[in-house]
Amino acid sequence: MNIDYRELEEINRIIYRNSGLYLQKRDKDKLIKYIESKLDGGKFKSIEHFKRELIKSKHLLYEIFDVLTINETFFFRHKTHFDLLEKEILPKLFNDKERIKLWSAACSTGEEPYSMAIVALEVMEKLKVRKRVSIVANDISQKALEVAKEGVYGDYSVRFVPSDILRKYFIKQPGRKYKISPKVKSMVSFLHLSLTDELGMRRLGNEVDVVFCRNVLIYFDTESKKKALTLIHYNMNKGAYLFLGPAESARGLIKGLRIILFPGAIVYRKE
Repeated sequence: MNIDYRELEEINRIIYRNSGLYLQKRDKDKLIKYIESKLDGGKFKSIEHFKRELIKSKHLLYEIFDVLTINETFFFRHKTHFDLLEKEILPKLFNDKERIKLWSAACSTGEEPYSMAIVALEVMEKLKVRKRVSIVANDISQKALEVAKEGVYGDYSVRFVPSDILRKYFIKQPGRKYKISPKVKSMVSFLHLSLTDELGMRRLGNEVDVVFCRNVLIYFDTESKKKALTLIHYNMNKGAYLFLGPAESARGLIKGLRIILFPGAIVYRKE
């Protein structure tokens, strides 16, 4: 069954209203294949039937999010960011505060927030301090969050983890798998949440000290980027740091963020 442009745009608008995701051509091609497979399989009688179910069914909407979003990541991705967290930012925070809150916004399958937790533990050990560190992590994909909560990863995900860190914070499993240790896992809480969900985002609490929001704004158009960054900014403490992906920028999108230049990285700080 062919899906015409008008029908596809109506479906796009439903997805956009609920997620802020702006579909590029490759995403539309994925969406068309997904819809056609559901129609051919007899799950839906027509495009109109599909649209009606999409409007009222969160389960169907979340399934589409899983199809559209790419959840490819690994531990300590963009190592420069984690080096800055370890050597520059966390030592200063630990010197000034007893409680520190980190945020992995769009955490995918969990490698990023667990990497943040490991870095925090390593810094505390090195400085011989004990601080209360909590990490909140959210994603729009329920399937990705299920993997994150399980905390079991294959060789690909841990390929850049130093051997001593692997032994210290992972438990070897059968079949070349690695399970994150309970100590690390206990530091992270996961939420199913879109970055443009105003009500949900405001419930996070405006007390975050460091935000990693990397490689997700590329899915948003300008208005969705502004909305997501505004809500992220709301949840940040004064002086908090925001890390974006190497191909992303907050310039011209939101006020109240000052650019901090580090070797090999641009970081934003809330004024």
